[in-house]
Amino acid sequence: MSSNKPTISGFFQSVDHRIERMKEEGETSFQVRVADQVIEQRFISVANAKTVAHFMVGMIQEKTKKPDAVFNYWTEDCSHYLPANAENAEAVWQSRDETGYLRLSAKFNMVGMDYERNRFYYCRHPSKSTEHMIKGHTMVLTFGQWAVQNGMLLLHSACVGVNGKGVMLSARGGEGKSTLAVSCLLGGFDFVADDALLVNQQGPLKAMPIYRTVGLNQDMYARLKPDMPIVYVDPNRNDKLMLDASRFQFRDQLPVYAIIYPRVSESPAPSIKRIAPGPVFAKLIDSTATLIGVFRDPEIYRLMAQRLLGIPVYEISLCRDLDLNREFLKNFIIKEL
Repeated sequence: MSSNKPTISGFFQSVDHRIERMKEEGETSFQVRVADQVIEQRFISVANAKTVAHFMVGMIQEKTKKPDAVFNYWTEDCSHYLPANAENAEAVWQSRDETGYLRLSAKFNMVGMDYERNRFYYCRHPSKSTEHMIKGHTMVLTFGQWAVQNGMLLLHSACVGVNGKGVMLSARGGEGKSTLAVSCLLGGFDFVADDALLVNQQGPLKAMPIYRTVGLNQDMYARLKPDMPIVYVDPNRNDKLMLDASRFQFRDQLPVYAIIYPRVSESPAPSIKRIAPGPVFAKLIDSTATLIGVFRDPEIYRLMAQRLLGIPVYEISLCRDLDLNREFLKNFIIKEL
């Protein structure tokens, strides 16, 4: 490759200089340890840094001199980054080469990866919600970028287990996934996540946590009464409560023996049956793609499908008794997996 040829990595080195000029005074970064790697999260806004630090409760560590990766978050008019020859500011601009990836929508956001320096970028247009950018969605989106480049995948799933044997709970919102997962956490199960997690791309399937918050809707919070501080109320998800679960024992990794699709039923008792994996895999892949938004490309779909092949899939019908559901799942994991 000619040294004079423009590259994505070179573009983001220029972005770094622009970010430096925009920084506010004060502390604008912190480091977290995820999947045995150190990630530094950098912000132009001190207030946003504090908000995300609260969201990443339990994962923050003392700073090292050199992190394994850097995440950059800021808010700015994204049209500043359009190519000089851009004819339509309404368009979505995408570019990829061996050094990185860039996706830019001038009136919405810019997302990018610098493969050479292991740096990741998210710029939100100021007309869009900064709260939404910081509280959850963008965090997961950026971790999704980083995971693919570091031998992992982010999946929209929960993961719990018993005696070191884990199951992934995979379903769209409102189907009982988070409620079952949090109930298991409160009941002493091995625990990784209630909504989003990392898995390794190669070898026996293992799940790993990204953060140590969990989410419950208002009704389930009232029923479970978890002794966890409320981190924030998410208006974009029907005022779902995000809770600080850092005092509980999370597993750094948990082998996954099965994928379980939960659904709420009117049955007086829970039941479980093995089902064809295809429809569940399709829902899991699609909901993950929705979660990480901009990375809807065939390669990501292929990697997720390849990773899930060979994992047995079960459907669990949940009754209204939360304790009964939890004990039923515990017995299933111990006796059947």
